[in-house]
Amino acid sequence: MIAAAAPAEEVGLLKKENEELRELNRLLELKVEKLEWQLWSPKSERHVSDDKRQQKLFAEPVIEPAPATPEASNPSHKTQTSRIPKGPKPLDPSLPRQRIQVPDPDLKELMCPESGRPRQPAFVERIEVLARKAAEYYVKVYERTVFTSPLKTAPVYSPRPDEVLPRSRTHASVVAHIACAHFADHQPYFRIEGQLARVGVRLPRNCQVSLMRQLDERVVPLVRHLKMEILGSGYVQLDATAINVADPARPGRLREASLWVYRSQAGAVWFDYQPNKSPKGPGRILSEAKYRGLLQTDAAVGLGNIGPPRQIVSLGCHAHLRRPFFHSFKGREKKAVRYLKAINRMFRVDRLAKRFSLSMKKRQKLREKHSLPLFREMLVWAKQEMTTPKTDLANGMHYLLAHQVALERCLSVPEAELSNNGAENAVRPLKLGAKNWLAIGHPSAGPRLANLFTLVENCRHAEIDPEACLIDLIARLPDHPAKDIAALSPWRWKPESGPAVSITSAVGSSRGPGR
Repeated sequence: MIAAAAPAEEVGLLKKENEELRELNRLLELKVEKLEWQLWSPKSERHVSDDKRQQKLFAEPVIEPAPATPEASNPSHKTQTSRIPKGPKPLDPSLPRQRIQVPDPDLKELMCPESGRPRQPAFVERIEVLARKAAEYYVKVYERTVFTSPLKTAPVYSPRPDEVLPRSRTHASVVAHIACAHFADHQPYFRIEGQLARVGVRLPRNCQVSLMRQLDERVVPLVRHLKMEILGSGYVQLDATAINVADPARPGRLREASLWVYRSQAGAVWFDYQPNKSPKGPGRILSEAKYRGLLQTDAAVGLGNIGPPRQIVSLGCHAHLRRPFFHSFKGREKKAVRYLKAINRMFRVDRLAKRFSLSMKKRQKLREKHSLPLFREMLVWAKQEMTTPKTDLANGMHYLLAHQVALERCLSVPEAELSNNGAENAVRPLKLGAKNWLAIGHPSAGPRLANLFTLVENCRHAEIDPEACLIDLIARLPDHPAKDIAALSPWRWKPESGPAVSITSAVGSSRGPGR
């Protein structure tokens, strides 16, 4: 009996070991598939649901076709309105035109070889081609008369125009162009230096940095106003991005700093440079501003309890909740599918509300009817299926359960957004620029980068030309009354003569604070 029991016990141990190895093999397969997806698959995180009921529940309105007319019923008759014209699209009519008359052929060629008579003009053929004229740089000479007295009192003269930076002998147009090339087009200073050299302008990169320093000093009041406007809005989306900065203590070495973006629900953004990624920086800023309202973050460590105590309501981010379930779905985890479907349906409810311009109250009714029950159902699934292995599916369920209160507020608070994507989208151009200029040259340049990038990004979101706006701001800021600084915000800016220069041809007004 003892001999018979020993093999049975050994078989049980082997079966248990076999199950553990099988589970380990499954986890390794998921990791391999995740790595393969990160290397070679498209970066899009779109997931098309195969649930037909979901498509029917949230189906968009279908426009019924017009009744067929006798002409339309005739297959030989082709309507001109439904056909998309082929060929090149017409050039922008707002561009200036220069008419050039091509000279006629020689008289010898105009004679008809058959009749011996001159050919007659039949029609004029026109073709429009897009042309470019090289950038024109020139020197403005400002002259002013200085009045003196025989008694050698202080001379009297008119002040120079504010659009001139006398220390650098540079006009506002050049300063604005360099700022846009560096902060909007993400070109490093040495590349701008080479471009200017091709048109005969010598402007070394150290001179460009000096110009940006002077521009930063001039726009500080406006950036401070944008900061206070966003922190006073009552709804802030917060996110951070790491950025390399040269370390003066270790020449040739880099260390990691961060830029924090604060975005209001209206679209205005403010960037703040911090020497590290610690949440103490934004916590101090929110406390100093005595911020009170909603704060939406990606639930990173330390962001759940920053700012004034009992004054901030934290919101989660359903886009970050969706991410691990999407990776798990790519790793062929079947249990992740229903989580993805539920999150997709919640986002679809908000997209439909936005498409049909529903009020906040009507959108909240849709959320209470469709989105909140889905979210609470997801909590039940996660509590029942929570597993210990550190897979993407387990990470998603852990994120859901750990931040369920902040995530549910995104659906129960009427003005709340589902995700923190607005702040992340504001950071994206900065990450693209960092691929070009690689690092901040000195820690003291970090706040300057944050200030000037704040202005350029607000111009982009407000859909105005940042170069035209900066030229105007350089001239107007020195003498502009501090109490009326809001009028120079990119969201309200209008040049002194004529309407604001728009960078889009889209019909409709831009959204923003005060609109």
